[in-house]
Amino acid sequence: MMITIRKATKADAQACWDIRNAAINKGCAGFYDVGDLIIWTEGELTEQFSRIVDAHFYVAELSSDELALKTVVGTAMLDEPYAQIEALFVSPDAMGLGVGKALLQFIETMAFNQGIAQLRLESTLNAVDFYRHCGFGGEGLEEESIYCSPRGIALECRVMYKNLVRRKSV
Repeated sequence: MMITIRKATKADAQACWDIRNAAINKGCAGFYDVGDLIIWTEGELTEQFSRIVDAHFYVAELSSDELALKTVVGTAMLDEPYAQIEALFVSPDAMGLGVGKALLQFIETMAFNQGIAQLRLESTLNAVDFYRHCGFGGEGLEEESIYCSPRGIALECRVMYKNLVRRKSV
């Protein structure tokens, strides 16, 4: 299996929406109230979400030599003015294959190349260990917070930071 990352288009919006909802429902189960997860993921794809995907999202695709088919399995975006990673979601079927890590490294490199010295993200409780493993958080670089969804729910989260440095060439 090979992971490739590309700029998303409006045609990817439905896949991005479906991955978001599936990742929330699978990954956040047991960490948050079931009723909150329902509110967080209810509804249909909106025109506003489609515009955001087209303007700001990147998607990860999985492909194999046997199959000429590429499947979108992950999403991420860099909110440049706030130096913040948003919408990092991986399809439950692709979790554990390195998709999240590849997307994170892609966004980190993009941010570093744009002169961003420190990235910020708001992690759901289930993803804190993943982000720590990828170099976010730690002493003085994370804090407890509450994510206030536009849908009216408040979810405990962790704000995490990572100082960016140039990656060494191999």
